[in-house]
Amino acid sequence: MNRIGDNIRLLRKAKGVTQEGLAEAVHVSFQAVSKWENGGAPDIDTLPALASFFGVSIDELMGFKLNAFTNRERFIRFMADTGALKRGSFDLHGYQSEYYVDSERFTTNAQYAKLGEYFADCIRESGLIFDSIVGMAYHGISLSVATALALYNKYGITVNYCHDRKLADSRGREFCGHTPEDGERVLIVDDLINSGKTLLGRIERMRENADVTIVAVAVIVERYETGMKEHHPNGADILREKYGARILSVVNGDDIAHAIEAGIV
Repeated sequence: MNRIGDNIRLLRKAKGVTQEGLAEAVHVSFQAVSKWENGGAPDIDTLPALASFFGVSIDELMGFKLNAFTNRERFIRFMADTGALKRGSFDLHGYQSEYYVDSERFTTNAQYAKLGEYFADCIRESGLIFDSIVGMAYHGISLSVATALALYNKYGITVNYCHDRKLADSRGREFCGHTPEDGERVLIVDDLINSGKTLLGRIERMRENADVTIVAVAVIVERYETGMKEHHPNGADILREKYGARILSVVNGDDIAHAIEAGIV
């Protein structure tokens, strides 16, 4: 059994790329990819590039753990590997958590390319219909750009794009890029939702300038855990109730707590 060749084929099809596309991404010939998937094996020097492109470890690529983790668990490991997921004891509005998510630890173009694809896949699978993507300054700016590019590059989806400014410029403009207009269906991209207080304030400021519909808020982590209920309200629930918005998160707090308990990170 050609386990690595079978896995390359499986991962390539799951990612929605052709053999030619994979070849271009890892800088080999189309014939090399075809050979891998039909009984050959990549050179050892090519394995890191393949693993990075598919978002798996080299062990997983070779078939040792490919089926051991769900997509959510794999993403949690990605956060841990980048240092964005920190273990310890952290006080969050009176709740003691075993972890902290620091989105500023995402620092390379490769990491943002992966984040954009995770967001794009989540949005595509939701069947969401929207007119524009709005990134929330500051953390949501880079994430929303990565998401907008991945939606176009992977799925051919074209929408308006902008990010807000914390302070208007000299001409009074509060957005960079497209300016939201009355009647638009807006998808907001940010890094986290916890209590939701900051995000609510930014949304209300945007709605003062245009009568937009907030159809969804997409985040890396819906930070709320079941045990937080006694300490503060769930920000995601507030956003759902106030705007009728869907919350799209790559993972949530309970996913991370479970991964820690299971020894995945």
